[in-house]
Amino acid sequence: MASNTLLPAHLAAERIVARVGVISDTHMPERCAAFPPSLSDVLRGVDMILHAGDVGELWVLDRLSAIAPVIAVHGNDETPDAQRELPYQQLLTVAGQRVLLWHCHYRDPVAEMASRGGDWGPKLRRQVERGRRAGAQIVIFGHAHIPLVYQHDGVLLINPGALASGNLFTRQKRQTVALLFIRDDGTPFVAHVDLATPDRAYVPDVDLEAEFSVALDASQEAIVEPGLVPDTARLSRQTYSDLAAIKEVILPLCHPCWAGEKRYVTRAELLDAVERGAGIAPDDKGKMIAILSKKGA
Repeated sequence: MASNTLLPAHLAAERIVARVGVISDTHMPERCAAFPPSLSDVLRGVDMILHAGDVGELWVLDRLSAIAPVIAVHGNDETPDAQRELPYQQLLTVAGQRVLLWHCHYRDPVAEMASRGGDWGPKLRRQVERGRRAGAQIVIFGHAHIPLVYQHDGVLLINPGALASGNLFTRQKRQTVALLFIRDDGTPFVAHVDLATPDRAYVPDVDLEAEFSVALDASQEAIVEPGLVPDTARLSRQTYSDLAAIKEVILPLCHPCWAGEKRYVTRAELLDAVERGAGIAPDDKGKMIAILSKKGA
């Protein structure tokens, strides 16, 4: 299936002057071992692919480029190579339309943490203002892991959704990408695609009047047993001296859940892995064991 088959019904193919594939938050191979089988078919026929950050290893872009040329930015949760080689944002022009591509995270970690949760309003206004400052008609962003289309004040916002989970302890319920079509009069049209059902367009149902957390909860689910969820949230809020060493210990527990081979990671499994993790710094290990054993409650 090529991108043309997902054109909106009222949009004549002969009037389309640009077809753009939009993808984000692949986090490969850390949280997503391989592209969904349908991805290449969905993107076949696009003129270019825009990646809105949290790429993972740079070879991800090489593989996407077998489908079409790729332009990418870095996210906030990148490999060192991607963080070093990819820009924070890109401004490009497609079929006469100026497009701002960025992940949309804050460079300052404190500001980033403060921005999470709350209402959609400030988040959307920030996107629109960023686009207007650049003179862009379209802003493409990632980071939220929530597929979205929103237009305000002459700026079209597009989030394609994600392929991978937003953190180590959740699963992305729906792996989505987006297709951006630009008509010969400059009008943009967007179709999202759920890669599990690639033969039809997916219409995101996001209540922008509700808290951001409502949409986030609809897009992801925990991969740890229910009683462990509050404690993994506490683990995620901690500051660690060597996060890479911690991930090396935890990821082998997560991948079977992401692959659908297992439903949950248990408290006993996670605690045992941390206790046995020889590479975890002693202070980091102490924080984690205190939380997982309830000694830090």
